[in-house]
Amino acid sequence: MLRVCPGIQQAFRDKYRPLQAITLQHPSVSIGQPGTMRFGSKKIPKLFYILTAVYLSYCLMLTPNFLISIPMALFPIFAFRLFWIDKQPNVLFWGMMMQWLYSSMQLLYCNLLQVTLEERLDDGVFPAKMMDDATLLSLISLYFFGLGLFLAIRKLHVRNIEEVLNYYSARKIFILYVVASAIIYFTSTLIWYFPAIVQYVYFFFYIKWGFFILAFYVVHKRAPNLRFYLYGFLALEIVLSFSSFFAGGFINIATYTFVAVLLLQPKLTFRAYFFIAIGAVALFHFMILWTAIKGEYRSFVSKGKKVQTVLVSRSESNTKFMELISNVSGKQYEEAIIRLVDRIGYIQFFGAALDYVPSKKPFQRGQIYMSAVQHYLVPRFLNPNKAVLDDSKHTMEFTGIKVSGMSEASSFSLGYVADAYIDFGPFYMFPLLFAFGYLFGIFYKYLVRKSPNELWVWIVTGPFFLLVNIYGTDTKKALGWILIYFLTVALLRKQLVKRIDPFIRAK
Repeated sequence: MLRVCPGIQQAFRDKYRPLQAITLQHPSVSIGQPGTMRFGSKKIPKLFYILTAVYLSYCLMLTPNFLISIPMALFPIFAFRLFWIDKQPNVLFWGMMMQWLYSSMQLLYCNLLQVTLEERLDDGVFPAKMMDDATLLSLISLYFFGLGLFLAIRKLHVRNIEEVLNYYSARKIFILYVVASAIIYFTSTLIWYFPAIVQYVYFFFYIKWGFFILAFYVVHKRAPNLRFYLYGFLALEIVLSFSSFFAGGFINIATYTFVAVLLLQPKLTFRAYFFIAIGAVALFHFMILWTAIKGEYRSFVSKGKKVQTVLVSRSESNTKFMELISNVSGKQYEEAIIRLVDRIGYIQFFGAALDYVPSKKPFQRGQIYMSAVQHYLVPRFLNPNKAVLDDSKHTMEFTGIKVSGMSEASSFSLGYVADAYIDFGPFYMFPLLFAFGYLFGIFYKYLVRKSPNELWVWIVTGPFFLLVNIYGTDTKKALGWILIYFLTVALLRKQLVKRIDPFIRAK
């Protein structure tokens, strides 16, 4: 029998072991195999129950909103049970919690003030009498959307990323993130000169946040010597984000940093809860400051014109930003809190739709959702008369409330929970949202199963934190975001892996 030198055998194994790790596929993982977890298998920490019981006791004794506060207070437990997996980015959980905040912010604030939703919003243009119904329907919608999402992904088996990181270079992963960020930054303006493809490129660029989570985790776990460079680059990105018309760049960096820091915690401990509290307070503080200054800041960078464009230099915009944010008065801060609550607590327009439909405008019997599907399935060259998306026009049509629109460089959306109600009414809207959540889960599951290993799962699913967006976004846009991202990544994933994976692999 021919015998091979042990040294040659070992060299052969070392050469091809990385490839074997890279081609590991999730469907081959069997139930109960060590190192894997499924969605829906995480037990609820006792602290969750304690905090929920304490909060509901407070609502029962001191607020007039106890009954409606029950589904609101229970949703974090529901979302955690379905979507949390230890040692994973948990972008679905955090995305659902962000939507919970949108639907609950008004109620949380009213409970703090110990007043009803109707009392707080009684002096505005919105029908205050409908706000309880709007809040309750919004929360129930979240449960149905979440159940649909979970049903699609419940059989996925998720592995610990540490099993494959030995075959990759932390330094090269960090370089990849820097290069990808630079390319996206310098091309984000140029792509608007190509209207036929701008949406596809723009949403494909969301993959940057998958690179971010991976780089942040790997640098801290495997290459602490690179932390200084990582923090320096993040500081540069924050400075550059201040020169934009919107605060979205900074908010995305801050929220993804928050998610990544929690990812470094081995499990939910007191330290993890501390980081959650500190991160939430810091982000909320910045959002209050931004709310206080954004009107004056936007007027400055657009030179008073009604456009959503920066018309001054980066140094001028940064200087003005720092000047305004460092001079926010106590009165401005208090007023900004109220405006921010109204902006995040996105139920007022839904309440207005409840009051307007069907009393003044009939249910649309699926026309809104069908129009949203057709808008993206039928390309513009086949339908030259395809309408330009105008959220404010749509909102005015189904609420009867006049709001500023495209001509004033503004946008006010209903969100696809409200659109589901307008299409199908207060009962049949829930099966639709369940189906929408299931579709969302199908997209997520496909990208997970088609990824060669857990490292690529993190990259391609990282943006789902931003894509779970069922409030404050027009149905056509919300559907378009997830559909375009999914299609572009599904079509390009083989090329991404083929060209990027060898570069970031350890030698």
